[in-house]
Amino acid sequence: MLNWIWFGMMILSVVSALVLGRLDATTKGALDAARASVMDVMLPQIGFIAVWMGIMRLVEKSGMIRVISKALSPVLRLVFPGIPAGHPALGAIALNLGANMLGAGNAATPAGLRAMTHMQSLNPHKHVATNEMCMLLALSTAVITLIPASTIRLLDAAHSTRATAVVLPAFLTTLCASLVALMACKLLQRYTVYQPQPGEQQEASAEMAPVISEEESISEVPLAWWQKFLLALLLLLPLTLCGCYIFAPEGLRDWHQSLAQALGSSKTPDEAIFGKILPGGFQRFGTFISALTIPLFMGYFVLHAAFKKVKVFEELVEGAKDGVQVVFRVIPYVAGILVAIRMLRESGALEIIQGLLRPFMNWLHFPQELLPMAIIRPLSGGAAQGVLADIAKDTGPDSLVTMMAGTINGSADTTFYIAAVYFGSVGIKKMRHAIAAGLLGDLAVMVGAVIICRWLLPA
Repeated sequence: MLNWIWFGMMILSVVSALVLGRLDATTKGALDAARASVMDVMLPQIGFIAVWMGIMRLVEKSGMIRVISKALSPVLRLVFPGIPAGHPALGAIALNLGANMLGAGNAATPAGLRAMTHMQSLNPHKHVATNEMCMLLALSTAVITLIPASTIRLLDAAHSTRATAVVLPAFLTTLCASLVALMACKLLQRYTVYQPQPGEQQEASAEMAPVISEEESISEVPLAWWQKFLLALLLLLPLTLCGCYIFAPEGLRDWHQSLAQALGSSKTPDEAIFGKILPGGFQRFGTFISALTIPLFMGYFVLHAAFKKVKVFEELVEGAKDGVQVVFRVIPYVAGILVAIRMLRESGALEIIQGLLRPFMNWLHFPQELLPMAIIRPLSGGAAQGVLADIAKDTGPDSLVTMMAGTINGSADTTFYIAAVYFGSVGIKKMRHAIAAGLLGDLAVMVGAVIICRWLLPA
């Protein structure tokens, strides 16, 4: 399906550029997007993805991935029935979806890439996506969001006085969208048009062995009681500190600040942890949890691997090597998608689409100010942030339309970009119903955001 969508985007862009006289702008946009896809999007992520792929290797070598897989197998196997119970893919999927739910942003990508690699090892048709791969893509684009931290920051930057008002609407919207995406996957996978064709099956049967095999030399060293205690303390101490700063009396905060200054800290703990955060307990709690996700995961997994006698740095480097290879493997897919999106914007084709859809959206009582957000969000996260800023400027940072736009931005994801990265990392050429299910999830986000915000938020 992505082949036809990409083809349509390119043809529509060229025709629009000819009709509207935007050939120069379209050409420049395509060249800029090709450069930016490598220099500004993928290359800056090499270090991040490499380190996190190394962390994922530590999770696997220490046996933590099996613990997570076994613990969540009863739930995840209902959604991913083709993955055996206790398989490492289930643990990677849990880490990916969990990071997305907590608003960890790019930290979820390496876990998703690792999950795709594990699922590819179970795939009998190496160029064709499995049902489980399609399900992961759909849920990644419309996963339940507990804390839309990036959207809260954007609204705060726009001087909104109720930036955190999008938290509950985003949660309810993503809950509905996740159910829609899940049901769409289950239904679409039964259609003949999305089934692997005989020729593709024969081609796949001649492919090489799975990308990875079962992880060797998994550490079986048991943890001592004091090691379990330290790991539990690592998880609970940051949350305890956060709770103290939010709910504790001022005297305790003053004592903590005095202690930090006595130890030579240039900033008080309140400034270091909660700097540039809106006042109020809930706002501080949400932003703190999002900021805490990455260092907490890294510290916990590294410490657990060390306790299991894993050579942490050596294994981290080996995993990082895989991450670098994945980034370079994905670049062509990302470049193709971003060039098509940029051409669609610069040629004026998006404006034509908006004009054609506007009467229908008005008939549905869908605010016309949200139409650019609804079209852009599945295509480009950066452009969607710009659209949100424009909506806040035009309609007011606290307007109902801005809250709707913020809910959409915090609930949906870049379906086409995620598809290019996830499927490109394992060489999938036929994505079957993944894009259709992801777009249906995006549609549920658009509709749900409008309805739920009108229901919950004052105009």
